[in-house]
Amino acid sequence: MKIRAALFAAAALAAGACVPYPQGGPTGADQSAAGPAVIQASFAPLDAGASQIDSLHFSVHAYGDQAANQISQAAETDYNNIMMDTNLYSFMPQSGLYQIYVYADQAEYLKKTGQPEWSGGVAYGNAIYTYMGPQLYPILAHEMTHVVFYEYMRYPGGDIDPQHRWVNEGLAVYEEEKAASGGQGLVDIFPSVRPAMIQNPIPMDQMINLAPATEQAHTVSVWYCEAESLVQFMIEHGGRMGFSQFLAALKKGETLDQSVASGFPGTWSGLASLYAAWKTSLLQ
Repeated sequence: MKIRAALFAAAALAAGACVPYPQGGPTGADQSAAGPAVIQASFAPLDAGASQIDSLHFSVHAYGDQAANQISQAAETDYNNIMMDTNLYSFMPQSGLYQIYVYADQAEYLKKTGQPEWSGGVAYGNAIYTYMGPQLYPILAHEMTHVVFYEYMRYPGGDIDPQHRWVNEGLAVYEEEKAASGGQGLVDIFPSVRPAMIQNPIPMDQMINLAPATEQAHTVSVWYCEAESLVQFMIEHGGRMGFSQFLAALKKGETLDQSVASGFPGTWSGLASLYAAWKTSLLQ
């Protein structure tokens, strides 16, 4: 399959996540090849006169009070969705308010962050950087999920376990699709590849051990489509409480097999059982 071949040609073991956290490493366009390590870093701020709106969980920096207020409200909605889906309501940010910087347009974003042109947003530490445009709200939900996931999991040294990459990305895309719908369910951002994924899904061992190096083409990637579908299945068929227990088991260092069994006892005995049930659901 051409799509599958293209996917694995760009894949690598222990590939970096879409949230670039280079530990003492490169910034800007060079960061995409760096392993994800959680650090505090920053980009150039917004120009003088930008508004700042603080809410329960976020400090939003944007041009104009109206824009800042709208983004702040959307961010709190996204945060609530993430907490609801992961059942992490008792989890509180460890570094104060999450910072959200929204540049005026793509040109300012690229100039001040040095990100590649395909990038719609980036997260560093507890801060998210993006720009005004049609991608704003889905990207905000996506990057916010990564920030929360990293902070909750607290990987040793800030490095994500490569075998957890599909969980991290799948959850982020699931929240992205929610935000894209404006609260009306989910928007399928994979219409071009979902039929191929359903017809010939990637084996679970390859989902775990191989992943795209960047998110440059995540909306046309079978790997991202499948990661989102698996996480959606776990949450909506296994239950949000079960998904929370699954994450807690991963955090404690249990294997994926053990974590599935711990999170969804009586439903799936392990990863193979989950994968088999998910594959069956694709044809229903």
